[in-house]
Amino acid sequence: MQVRKLWREGALPRYPKSANRRILARQGYSSIAAPPRNHRMTLKLDLFDDFHVHGASAPEWNQRYLQVSPGAMRSSLAEVTTDSIHVFRKWMSERVIQQGCLPDGKICFAIPIGKLAGTPRMQGHEMREDSIFVLRSGDEFTLQRPKGMELLAVTFELDDFRRLLDERPWAPGARTLLSRSVLQAPGRAMRRLRYDLLSLFESEATQGQFASEVVFEALCELFHGADSARQAVGSASASFIVAQCHRMVEAGGNAPPSVEELCLRLRTSRRTLQNSFRQVADATPVHYLRSVRLNAIRRQLTSTPAAALSIAQAAEAGGFNHLSHFAQRYKALFGELPSQTLRGRASA
Repeated sequence: MQVRKLWREGALPRYPKSANRRILARQGYSSIAAPPRNHRMTLKLDLFDDFHVHGASAPEWNQRYLQVSPGAMRSSLAEVTTDSIHVFRKWMSERVIQQGCLPDGKICFAIPIGKLAGTPRMQGHEMREDSIFVLRSGDEFTLQRPKGMELLAVTFELDDFRRLLDERPWAPGARTLLSRSVLQAPGRAMRRLRYDLLSLFESEATQGQFASEVVFEALCELFHGADSARQAVGSASASFIVAQCHRMVEAGGNAPPSVEELCLRLRTSRRTLQNSFRQVADATPVHYLRSVRLNAIRRQLTSTPAAALSIAQAAEAGGFNHLSHFAQRYKALFGELPSQTLRGRASA
């Protein structure tokens, strides 16, 4: 009932109406055999009010979320799991920097759904409505997510994906595109892939091995269409500057570098630094880098019992020497005082 209420109020994205085998047949899938009865799918929906807890829900991805825009944090994660693929649909209310690493032995494809309030960036490259991300086994990634962005993704076991490639070979040009992080694809192929993935969240959708083959065929069409399209090279200089500043501030501990020091270390002007942050994160360098430190402190508070770490100790370790100023900035970003943050729940 709580989930339905949130959907009615527009707090969560809606899922598509039911799709059945006759619709799939009209899409050209009638030649794919139905799966054995023992191939089942499981559906799971989780709601979160803390991005750090959300990140801890999938430890094998080694994910971290850093909230940049001020506001109460809300997110949802819907998952479909079969014997051979894992499909997830993820929505977040605020602007977030998502970092992680794809587990070994997997390959992942991700696409945006819905209208984008800003420009997402993956590995420094812009992501548009016709873009698809590709992550391979062990790849580290950084995704700049605008407010309200919703992402749809499918992960294959790498051995299963290679087996499908051997059974239904792709053209050399299409297969080469698997090495790219981001590429653009024809609109029709993107719509088909979105439809196939979203259909899996319905109770009448296909099951088991049939689902992986349907998704693989949609990817095949998409990559063959992208093979003949002109792929944008793009510039990652702004993202590189933001990423370097991010690392320096995280490594600075209780003495984070100032904007002037960052400019000196990177041998760039203050204007270039400001433009890079505005372009990539829609924020000033001061706000973004302060958010990095505040997120690190919140992550400590949510994973450490109050008896083991006081708020004052956490604030000082993050470079905040005035507790009252720290509390004000913490509340401005997260919508609650540090004393109101639940302690130790991420580890729980």
